[in-house]
Amino acid sequence: MARCPHLAYGPMREEGKPLWIERVQAYALTRYDDIVEVLRSPERFSSAMASGPGSVTPLARRLVADPGTGPLLRARAQRRLDISASVVLLNADPPLHSRQRKLVNRAFTARRVLAMEPSVRRLADDLLDAFIGDGRAEMVGQFSILMPMTVIADILGVPPEMHPTFKRWSDAFVAGTGSMSLGDEAIAELFACVDEFYDYFTDRIAERRENPTDDLLSAIISARIDGETPLTQNEMLQMLVQFLVAGNETTTSLLTSVMFKLVGEPELMAAVRADRELVPVVIEEVLRLETPVQGIFRTANEDVEIGGVLIPKGSNIYLVYGSANRDEKAFRDPDELRTDRASEGNHLAFGKGEHFCLGAPIARLEARVGINAWLDRTTEISLDANPGDIEYLPSFAQHAIKRLPLRFTV
Repeated sequence: MARCPHLAYGPMREEGKPLWIERVQAYALTRYDDIVEVLRSPERFSSAMASGPGSVTPLARRLVADPGTGPLLRARAQRRLDISASVVLLNADPPLHSRQRKLVNRAFTARRVLAMEPSVRRLADDLLDAFIGDGRAEMVGQFSILMPMTVIADILGVPPEMHPTFKRWSDAFVAGTGSMSLGDEAIAELFACVDEFYDYFTDRIAERRENPTDDLLSAIISARIDGETPLTQNEMLQMLVQFLVAGNETTTSLLTSVMFKLVGEPELMAAVRADRELVPVVIEEVLRLETPVQGIFRTANEDVEIGGVLIPKGSNIYLVYGSANRDEKAFRDPDELRTDRASEGNHLAFGKGEHFCLGAPIARLEARVGINAWLDRTTEISLDANPGDIEYLPSFAQHAIKRLPLRFTV
């Protein structure tokens, strides 16, 4: 299922009705039009539980309620609950979401993203320099993880020596989403990492208050909602968590999936090498076909009927982006990568409407620059493994390759 979830989505779309998924305690929507309708109706469908019942906050809630939870883990879980009680961005509904988004929009304007391109290109070349002479590399660990991690760390003012720790924190926050079977040891490690993150950025916030710089953290501290109300400490920490996760995992998956598609289809690779204008087109098609975030959750604010099914008020709804992006009614030849695809339907890899991903321009920039750098520095790239041996993360929410061994010539 993790490797090819699309085989399961097709029959669900044909059924046309929301399907109750006991394991995630949600009604799954798989059709493009139904999902877009929910995304465009924030007054009827709340984003309060956007990461779903398997994410870190619900896990913390269960730990606090369990009398068998040890004192240290209980304290860490309670801290998570206290901080996550502050509703920001991903979990905020209008009008609060609209006001908060205006505070951080300036960090993601087209002009600022364009200005990042030279530094992102230097980063891509530096990463390639480390292994280009070897003739082989494992793309995920040696490139796809490091590129977006470095970019978001720089945006947040995290120094290079902290980057490995920064990545470990990101992994911890993501571990609670999409996996419903974490063991006791993994849960303890997860909350230890969450605590470290909070401690580190609590100190950095205090430092930036005294000595502001030009990074996003300083901008968040100085921001004022409606021109007068500053963000609270917990709101800032919650916002930083979202930037950390969004700026890391999805772009790692995208870079790797684009390369896997290229090395698996020699004709496509040749076409892209011959015409680099196709690189952004391929990126959009891979976003659609191999959607990094397979879905997101909403909560019904009222009783609603979708596809003939009555969904009670308060129910979780899982919007399966990965299915919508292959919906036959929204896309011609939905399972094919087409370099001539018109915009007959916009993919949902970055969402739509009020909560369209803030970092989409940066993800697209990193993917375009990263793939072009590989093509510039090599004459041939091939998979250094059996395609059937490529493993994916065991997650229903994330679609990501764990390792991608490559062989290349320069």
